[in-house]
Amino acid sequence: MPDDCVDSCVSDVPYGMGKEPNIVEVMKDWIEKGYHEVRGKGGFMNKEWDKFIPQPIEFKEVYRVLKPGAYALIACGTRTQDWMGASLRFAGFEIRDVITWHYGSGFPKSLDISKAIDKQNGS
Repeated sequence: MPDDCVDSCVSDVPYGMGKEPNIVEVMKDWIEKGYHEVRGKGGFMNKEWDKFIPQPIEFKEVYRVLKPGAYALIACGTRTQDWMGASLRFAGFEIRDVITWHYGSGFPKSLDISKAIDKQNGS
């Protein structure tokens, strides 16, 4: 794709749910070459494509094709949002806003604390 040809990017990229790599090694590699070789098993459901988040070298391509002033809305996992932000910044992006997805799971159950204490004490 040519430079400066895309108005916006909305993407749900891999969340990088694999084993977290050493942050010092990753940052050193990102500074020196924009990419860190991630070893180990895959991430979500042991899939290779989800071993780690997209790295700066990949986001630099997104940045290159975006028109000046264009935006990117990139989804990420809550456990890896710090990695994603750093990767985007190393690629040249400026983080303006963060949109969060709040969700709950399950149904809260009531608990009678006095009964729970009595039960724990054998009463």
